[in-house]
Amino acid sequence: MNTKKDEQKLKEFKLFKIRNFLIYASYIAIGIFLLYLYSSYIFINK
Repeated sequence: MNTKKDEQKLKEFKLFKIRNFLIYASYIAIGIFLLYLYSSYIFINK
């Protein structure tokens, strides 16, 4: 019984880690995209 709980906790931790990575990666990608849009806007309007 105890090993099943440990396995469940480990599985939840892995899912939590993957979910956090996806969230942070998407925030970074959106930030880079916004920076690209802003720099292209400045370049076009020079």
